[in-house]
Amino acid sequence: MEQTDIWSINPSTSATFFKTAAVVTGGVFPRALTLTNTDPVVAKEGSGYRLVFTSAGNDSGITFTINGAVVGNLVDGASAVNYPEVVTGGNAGAVNSVYYYSRIDSIVISGAAAGTVSVGTTGSLALPRCRVKGFYIVSAAGAGSLKIDRHTHTVTPGTPTTVTPGIAENILDITTPGGVTLTQFLSLPGQGILTGKQQNDFAVVVATTLTDFTLFCA
Repeated sequence: MEQTDIWSINPSTSATFFKTAAVVTGGVFPRALTLTNTDPVVAKEGSGYRLVFTSAGNDSGITFTINGAVVGNLVDGASAVNYPEVVTGGNAGAVNSVYYYSRIDSIVISGAAAGTVSVGTTGSLALPRCRVKGFYIVSAAGAGSLKIDRHTHTVTPGTPTTVTPGIAENILDITTPGGVTLTQFLSLPGQGILTGKQQNDFAVVVATTLTDFTLFCA
């Protein structure tokens, strides 16, 4: 009988996960932001999310440089991704990172912010190379879906691209029934679903019209 270590993950994001809204003025720039959450881990077992930078003022003239671990980037240096990632600030709004992060070591701001700035996590859950063994869902009132799409990082500067350029490789597509009280667990057959074929692959989990879900992985 197969014996493997299983871990579970329930997606959770917060617009202030790393830094609650605060002014960033004075001192010498560029400099690292003082993060209110000093735990660098974004999500367990190498999973992660995109970062979101929310500016109260016009910060389009400054940048945020993200240093950390990109989900699925197992090749050192710029040979894998255009890294470190530099994000231009927003104008009284939110801007997101391109990459998904599992760990944040530092975020460097290039200049004084026009107002308060907060830093958090946003978007769908990204998984590293692993096997999805099963999932538990809590349905919403209407029918929805749970999908997992495989992507890979390439040497093309700027953004991660999909395995087939412009088209994600769908490796799981489950239609979920409607019913606000309906819960369901499904164990996947065999060895489960492998999220990565090569060392630079990662997968993005897209939930539509679901109240909640938990993945069981190995």
